[in-house]
Amino acid sequence: MNRRAFVRAAMLAPLATTAGCRLSFEQGLYSACRTGIDSVAAPAVEAAWEGLRQELVWDTHAHVFGNGRGKVGIFVGPELDKPFWPGARARREFFMNGGCVGEDDDKVDQRMMRRLTRLVADLPAGARVMLLAFDATYDATGERRPDITGFLVPNDYVRSLAAALPSRFEWAASVHPYRPDAIEELERVKAGGARAIKWLPPAMGIDPSSAKCAPFFDAMKRLDIPLLTHAGDEQAVPGARDHPAANPLHLRHPLDRGVRVIAAHCATLGASADLDRDADPGKAPEALNFDLFSRLMADRRYEGLLFGDLSAVTQSNRLEFLGPLIARKEWHGRLLNGSDYPLPGILPLFSLDRIVGDGFIDPAVVPALRSLRESNALLFDFVLKRNLRFGGQRLPNSAFETRDFFLRAG
Repeated sequence: MNRRAFVRAAMLAPLATTAGCRLSFEQGLYSACRTGIDSVAAPAVEAAWEGLRQELVWDTHAHVFGNGRGKVGIFVGPELDKPFWPGARARREFFMNGGCVGEDDDKVDQRMMRRLTRLVADLPAGARVMLLAFDATYDATGERRPDITGFLVPNDYVRSLAAALPSRFEWAASVHPYRPDAIEELERVKAGGARAIKWLPPAMGIDPSSAKCAPFFDAMKRLDIPLLTHAGDEQAVPGARDHPAANPLHLRHPLDRGVRVIAAHCATLGASADLDRDADPGKAPEALNFDLFSRLMADRRYEGLLFGDLSAVTQSNRLEFLGPLIARKEWHGRLLNGSDYPLPGILPLFSLDRIVGDGFIDPAVVPALRSLRESNALLFDFVLKRNLRFGGQRLPNSAFETRDFFLRAG
């Protein structure tokens, strides 16, 4: 590691401490951002697609991002755009490198999509990626709050990106339930082809248990549009970590109103108040978020309603829950794969050495995965998950063949 790399690695120490990340430098700090699938990776990529109906394979969790200077409607708050603390600056730098967007200028928003378009071109015909919008923060009165909004990716912008390449992209809208026009906007984006609604409650200022959400949930049920919502601790967005809105038990509120819910990351980080033991959050004992999610998955009332998405579950800070995710055959029809792009392109977030050491993959596939990490983050995530094994089990084909979940008739 040269001096510059050492200094930058030192900058990551606050990030690891404040965000609870387990960072790995085994493959270096920054992706080389190559393009194309080389001869080392090609056989593993081909093998990963075997047995799958490629036209059914949708990556259900890919972020649209930028720096907001490209005049496409993206907004980035100062804590993400120009952070003060060294760890926060390092986090932003690595996020941009993970998306291979190059210099931090007024073309970042456009280069982000050019890079992603190159990556999807390496997927077989028929396979698609779902792009996620992200609404602004609203307060309890329904007022939009730019002053506390971390970032905003407008629905119309993401819809336009999907429409520009419909053979490769689908999209999910984001609608804050407190906004005065929430149901009207929900109906509009559904008519415009949105396949789901994306929430990150801690960052957006959403309390899923609030009565303000009930009419919105009823409208989602009527329109049969699923909710893809973060569950468990959030570490990428300032101000969201350890937030009570991330408690998986809050998902009961949309579930009890008949909404199909996808719990992002299967709630594989942190702990929350066990509100089943005491309704007072200040008195309730804490339980792991994954255990609370597991409790909901075991509730027969939520069969056909509650699902988990596999985005980010192979990151180093979530590996303790990877074995149970693979081994629980009763969950196999309720898991949906997403990459959480661009996070698979951020080298320090993943440790292939540890994944091998924990027995999840054959060491023989590691050279291919290392190559894919720097050439195609989407395929790195896909090939890695297709090679996972635990307790004689592997992730089922249905976890990757996600199209029909979103295309079912209302």
